[in-house]
Amino acid sequence: MIKTCIKRSVTVVMVTMMVLLGGTIAYNSLDLAMTPDIDLPIALVSCTYTGAAPEEMEDLVTKPIEETLATITGVDTITSSTSNGSSMVMIEFVDGTDIDVATNDMRDKLDRVKGQLPDDADDPTIMKMDMNSESINVGVTSDKYDVNALYNLLDDNVSTYFEKVDGVSSVSLSGGSDDEVRIIVDQNKMDNYGITMSSIASALSAENTNLPSGELKQGTTDISLRTEGEFSSIEDIKNTYITTNNGNSIMIKDVAEVKETSKDKESLALINGKEGCMYSLSKQSDANIVEVTDNINKTISSLKEKYPDFEFTILSDTADYIKTSLDNMVSTAFQAAFVAVLVLLIMLRSVRLALVIGVSIPTSIMATFGLMYLTGMTLNMMSLGGVVIAIGMLVDNSTVVLENIFKKKDLGMSGPEAAYEGSREVSMAIFASTLTTVAVFLPLAFMPGTMGDIMKEISYTVCYALGASLVVALTFVPMAAAVLMRHEDKIRNNNVFGKIIGNVDNAVGSMLDKMDYGYSKLIRMCLNHRVRTCVVVLIIFIASMGLSSTVGSDLMAQTDEGSIRVTATLPNGTDYETSEAMLNTLLDRIGDVPEMQKMNANVGGGGLRSGSGTTVSINYDVGDKEDRTRSTDEIKEDIESKLQNIAGCEIEVSASGSSMGSLGGNGFDVMIKGDDMDTLREISNELIAEIEKLPDSKNVESSLDDASTEASIVINRAKAAQYGLSTRSIATAVSNANSGSVATEYKTDGTEIDVRIMYPDDDIKYIKDLNNLTITNSQGVIIPLTEVASIEMGESALTITRENQQTYIEITGEIGNLDMATQQAQVQQVLDNYVFPDGYSYEFSGMMEMMEDTFSDLFTCIIVAILLVYMVMASQFESFVYPFIIMFSMPISITGGIVGLLITGQSLTSTAYMGLIMLVGTVVNNGIVLVDYTNQLLEGDTKLGVDDALVAAGRSRLRPILMTTLTTVIGMIPVALAIGSGMETNQGMGIVICFGLTIGTLVTLVFIPVLYSLVNSVKNRLRKNHIRSVSPRDEAKKKRKDAKKAFEKGVLSNE
Repeated sequence: MIKTCIKRSVTVVMVTMMVLLGGTIAYNSLDLAMTPDIDLPIALVSCTYTGAAPEEMEDLVTKPIEETLATITGVDTITSSTSNGSSMVMIEFVDGTDIDVATNDMRDKLDRVKGQLPDDADDPTIMKMDMNSESINVGVTSDKYDVNALYNLLDDNVSTYFEKVDGVSSVSLSGGSDDEVRIIVDQNKMDNYGITMSSIASALSAENTNLPSGELKQGTTDISLRTEGEFSSIEDIKNTYITTNNGNSIMIKDVAEVKETSKDKESLALINGKEGCMYSLSKQSDANIVEVTDNINKTISSLKEKYPDFEFTILSDTADYIKTSLDNMVSTAFQAAFVAVLVLLIMLRSVRLALVIGVSIPTSIMATFGLMYLTGMTLNMMSLGGVVIAIGMLVDNSTVVLENIFKKKDLGMSGPEAAYEGSREVSMAIFASTLTTVAVFLPLAFMPGTMGDIMKEISYTVCYALGASLVVALTFVPMAAAVLMRHEDKIRNNNVFGKIIGNVDNAVGSMLDKMDYGYSKLIRMCLNHRVRTCVVVLIIFIASMGLSSTVGSDLMAQTDEGSIRVTATLPNGTDYETSEAMLNTLLDRIGDVPEMQKMNANVGGGGLRSGSGTTVSINYDVGDKEDRTRSTDEIKEDIESKLQNIAGCEIEVSASGSSMGSLGGNGFDVMIKGDDMDTLREISNELIAEIEKLPDSKNVESSLDDASTEASIVINRAKAAQYGLSTRSIATAVSNANSGSVATEYKTDGTEIDVRIMYPDDDIKYIKDLNNLTITNSQGVIIPLTEVASIEMGESALTITRENQQTYIEITGEIGNLDMATQQAQVQQVLDNYVFPDGYSYEFSGMMEMMEDTFSDLFTCIIVAILLVYMVMASQFESFVYPFIIMFSMPISITGGIVGLLITGQSLTSTAYMGLIMLVGTVVNNGIVLVDYTNQLLEGDTKLGVDDALVAAGRSRLRPILMTTLTTVIGMIPVALAIGSGMETNQGMGIVICFGLTIGTLVTLVFIPVLYSLVNSVKNRLRKNHIRSVSPRDEAKKKRKDAKKAFEKGVLSNE
């Protein structure tokens, strides 16, 4: 193949151009994303039962659903959260489960359990967990309209534009209040006429309707009949007739006040300090977030022209961060490629040969992009990280080939001959080194779980790139070298500039020659003092291993995404006015944030955990980290210091977490399991008190909220039956008195608004007002509520959580800025010193559990990688011993990489772990080249001794080894420094590779020759001992036996 490529240079050039063109098209066609596409084997089942307390919901709804779903094949974990009137059950299946098939099984099981649920409970609904679903928030303000008018205008005119945006699945609008028609009844007048709120609601529902009334003929034509009774004005509602208990008719306006007004304010949205409205645009699961955001921006641009009085602001611009992060990674890739060419230019002292490498790099990269496109991958932080890693290794094969061709040319061979012989001589070595690197990355593609899906992207990308680089090194590089070496390729000229270049070239050449000579002396000295060299290396390894044990661990690196969130959770039942006052307090305390570019604040809602109280949140966008002097962590700490000692709420300040979603979250998460909620509450309170004693502990809290005060209406069924009242009729009467009821809808200006029947606000405001509530039965008899029921005060848990049908609570928090592993160790000490009651236990969960599982899988990958590397090298050298010699560079490279994390103050993350795996495959490549050439010298006609062959091989292979190492290490320096936004994700990997590969190369150049010499000496000694152990008598006996065999063989052949 090599010879054919050298002869058919035009064909090779055309194929190369095709690869470059196809790769460019593929690169522009790849979808942009922050993370790889991940299918989570998780489904949710939700069910509501209005009015049921958490304990009732647990017994009547949650437990039957859990018990039924537990029988489905492939279920791994069932987790539930039960609160007032709501049940949420999450089912996590084992990896590899087809979630579509699983949800069909769930649907069948739930159809069977519906009969066990209360009659008034809604049917359970199933939702698949989608990690790719995401919302884009758009804030809208106006100086011309108040917030309610703005809300109505947006709802009537603008929402449809967003609904039509490609990739948007749903649109919701918040911040203003809808209009409604209120019918405020007078209880005394209703009692006098003997009517109830239910009779008013029935009259409104019956009158406010249009109904078909059949058909009649007019001549030969059929005419449809339609009876129209829909309300066309507020007066129609006021003049609606109601039948009293004595058969007379009165109008609604006789017993109630009717008016059109805004609903009570329940939420508030502030956008950059102005009150406004907020859109939440949900992305379709299969849509690309960058494309959807671009489409939304285009829609906003057209809306700004159509509605100049509206100011639109995209508040959660994830796409911009993704673009910036990916641009930084692409820039890093180009820097790495440029540095690789520069290093080779200096080492080879040939512009033309360096340009050969300069062409081979983009060719391999574009081939990689083409393979990524064909296999359906996206351009994300992990796949681009794989490209950056690969760039440093892409040049390895081409460098080794090119340097050997260069060496053959210096020996007097012609260009084509040097190209062929130089490529052929090292072809097996670079094939083996490529195979060892592929062997360490390939197991990552088979890692289970979510992290396995993430690591798979790097695995495939690196394997694609290395495969492409091997093909380029054995096809394009020999062809290009042969063509370029037909002429003298060193830059020489008679002009002044040429002389300067020549002088520089001579100086560099002299320096490199001195380096070769110095290395020869060093290796000769080490070979003369083999034991001392081994002892020094052993001491360095033990020291580095001791230091590496002090490095902390995190699942993923924290990233500076330029966003900060302040969340204040108020007690359950806090009214809107108090919540708004708390928001104003927070804003006053925080004051100005100099780095702020955008801000939005919200009042209302309770977050993910239903019943967790009213939430007040403030979100700051502080821009890209390269555009400011303070990090988000520093800004966060500044805000935290300003929000100390605010009573009446729990405040949490969080900085942007991780480019991998929630995978980079810091802190600890402990699950306490048991059966009794009161005991769990007591345990959690005691543990929280102990954990808060730890230095720098903060935000330590329990998932078990404080019990909420609850008023229970206890019905005397005997008395209620005497008056003809049921539990439902009493509950309906109390609900109507408290919040009213929507009787019908009134169409106005093309929209429908609620018509609500209610008591005056002051009639039923406090619990004591229920003592004045009366109920009218079907006979028109007025009965006081206190006649048939009593009101009892008590406490109830807001939320009940269970895992695998056992109740649990979670304790979460943070300890300073420590890594997750160190935080876990400190919390572990507290837990070990606490005496748990019988039947109660704990376990770490959340990110800690995921980190332990991921690191365990990665450790397995390292073991598999080491075995695969050994097998590849054993096959190449046809020896069981030589691979062990080369692999001695692995341990010290790994510990050196971890020490690099310690020196730079970084923790061991999953991506840093990948750097360790990469070291297993790359650090042996230099050893393969060195040992392979040593064997060639010993097996050839050189008649060199082992030590002389090692010195010659070391001097010959020093430059290619240094070139491949420098191109990889220098190319990874921008990754290790993590200067740009989003670069933190792969920072640990860059640090590990830089430190580990540097130390591993030094070990290869010094220790591997010494070890080779030692092993060879041992083999020779064993061979001599074996020869000495054979006595003359044994030798004579052996000769007689051989002669006898020969004689017998001759006799048999004659016969």
